[in-house]
Amino acid sequence: MLAALIYKIGPSTIYHQLIILKWKVLLLLLPFSLVFVLDTLGWKYSFKEGKTSFKDLFVIRLAGESVNSIIPSANFAGEPVKAYFLKKHNISMVDSMASVIISKTMMTITQIIFVMVGVLLFLYKLNVSSTRLIGSIAIILLGIPVIIFIVFIQKHGLFAFLLKLLRILRIRIRYIEEREAKLRELDKNIYQFYIHNKRKTFYSFACFFLGWLVGVIEAFLILYLLNIPIDTVSAYIIESLATVAKGITSFIPGSIGGQEGGIIAIFIGLKLGAGIALTFGILKRFRELIFIGAGLFVLSKLEWAVAESPTLKPSEGLNP
Repeated sequence: MLAALIYKIGPSTIYHQLIILKWKVLLLLLPFSLVFVLDTLGWKYSFKEGKTSFKDLFVIRLAGESVNSIIPSANFAGEPVKAYFLKKHNISMVDSMASVIISKTMMTITQIIFVMVGVLLFLYKLNVSSTRLIGSIAIILLGIPVIIFIVFIQKHGLFAFLLKLLRILRIRIRYIEEREAKLRELDKNIYQFYIHNKRKTFYSFACFFLGWLVGVIEAFLILYLLNIPIDTVSAYIIESLATVAKGITSFIPGSIGGQEGGIIAIFIGLKLGAGIALTFGILKRFRELIFIGAGLFVLSKLEWAVAESPTLKPSEGLNP
């Protein structure tokens, strides 16, 4: 799909736009680095006890997110990886998984809110008629029940709900059945975190939401460097809806092609050129590849550290 888009728009068109940047392309690493810092802080606030340093969490998250990026799993494959490497820091698998689930929940909820605002701004930008606008807003507000459902399930036991659902459907998975006690303990830890750590929950939420907003700065910077005049509202629309395109096509490794196709559709909706859109997508892919490469390098180092440690038992607890 990506190759077809490049062929359709024309490699020379994209090349002439990219050549404008030269060394300035390195500036694109700055906003995403800040996003990564904020997201790591959001994860740090998801622990009931701050046993692990920010530096260690940053490194582990870098490894986990590289797995999320290259494996088609709706960005979930890297989460058990993060929990696994926390064992090196004497954090139980139950506590590790609880922090990962809580941080993923905060990231998902903030993304839903971020996208809802982006869609509303997009409708406003298109000058949609009042009748259609009311209907569209009603559809967008469906995101609120989704958020309520996510919070409700977590407070009443995510894994207890899944176990009950599997039994209703008469599906037996031996791995899950054998670890029912551990999974229920995990549910309890998550519930207690929300009850006794409301301030940390808020801080985690705030960090992740700020991370999405910094993504708007990245979108604005890319278009500014390409000499494309754009306002803040349009930059917000592009960044928020691009995350939707990436999420929908997460069954493709790295969302390659799917993400770029979604970006082109957004740019056309905003009456911006398809060539600019694909250049924008390629530049986002450039900084993504650098972070994935760094993450895979870190992942190999962490794997060696775990393999050489005599104190870590791979079969312990909820080991994936």
